[in-house]
Amino acid sequence: MFIGLVVYALLVSLNQQTSLRVMMLSILTVGNLLIPLAFAARRLYVSRAYPWNWIVFVPVQIGFGFLCGAASIVLLQVTRLDTKPFWELFRQIGYLCIVVVLVSNVVMFGVEKLKERNELLEQTVEKGTIALHEQEEELRRAREIQEMLLPSTLPQMPGAQLSGAWQPARAIGGDYFDAIKFDGNRVGICVGDVAGKGITAALLMANLQASFRALATVDATPRVVCTKLNDFLCANTAAGKFVTFFYAVLDTERRTLLYENAGHCPGLLLRADGSMESLSGGGAVLGALQHWVYADHEVQLHPGDKLVLVTDGITEAEDAQLQEFGEDRVLGAIRAQSEDALSIQRSIMQRVTAFCHGNFRDDATVLVISMT
Repeated sequence: MFIGLVVYALLVSLNQQTSLRVMMLSILTVGNLLIPLAFAARRLYVSRAYPWNWIVFVPVQIGFGFLCGAASIVLLQVTRLDTKPFWELFRQIGYLCIVVVLVSNVVMFGVEKLKERNELLEQTVEKGTIALHEQEEELRRAREIQEMLLPSTLPQMPGAQLSGAWQPARAIGGDYFDAIKFDGNRVGICVGDVAGKGITAALLMANLQASFRALATVDATPRVVCTKLNDFLCANTAAGKFVTFFYAVLDTERRTLLYENAGHCPGLLLRADGSMESLSGGGAVLGALQHWVYADHEVQLHPGDKLVLVTDGITEAEDAQLQEFGEDRVLGAIRAQSEDALSIQRSIMQRVTAFCHGNFRDDATVLVISMT
């Protein structure tokens, strides 16, 4: 009220119109008195749901406003700042009071609704954050399990070195490689690529790993292993799901490689003299065509020969200009290294990672055999 009188005196000194002076004085006077009253009665407002809070609280506020307006008029007439009749001033201030109350309630209603929405949003975000952390934890555990399915070390044979690497495009992937040592001179090696990425591919990859470990025995040739794997996957996987697969048995004593390629990327055999052979085979992808007839293929190996098996995540990795890494760059990485299988494997992975800046579109796997 004191603020209202000060502003009113300022308006008088500026020779403003009486109606404007009365309006400004009323706004400030009614507003000053309504603020503590509104806070005092706030419990009545928030304890009831819309629209009952308006029905009960708005009349109370208007009543407070009329009382404040009457007090303002008495003050005006006692101080002789305005000589208009009481009821004329009361009518003006009454209209103003109703407007102020309604506007203040609209603002309060908007604030309450905004607060409710903010609280609901915070709860939703919190639940989403918890769910995301749980999902990330599940994926982390799934990756740990998947890494356990892959060989931590590869068997080293007299006359041959083996090295492999695996880089999933996501937390978990569908690529698979393995090596099973049968005796002192023979080892079975495989590289597989499950169609798709993520959890679905990872589950099928785990199924493939278990099946391969059960079927790849010392007497089973690649033709037999691929045939049995194909029959099993055709009977136990959904339509549209398949696996590209390369399986070979390396005999370091006879220096032979007996293999079958079931729709996989051709094996790259770089001879010691610099020539290159492509091990394509002729088998269909596993899990697509039941009763497919697979075959055994054999190549003779020599000291200094290098065999590299990759998945299409290596050859189809793209740079910023959408150019693919390709087989030529794989061969360049092989030729740039010595006969050490580990060095060749690292050279390929480092070059393809730099080429695509680590943005692999698909799971990337490489397996290297170097004859010594």
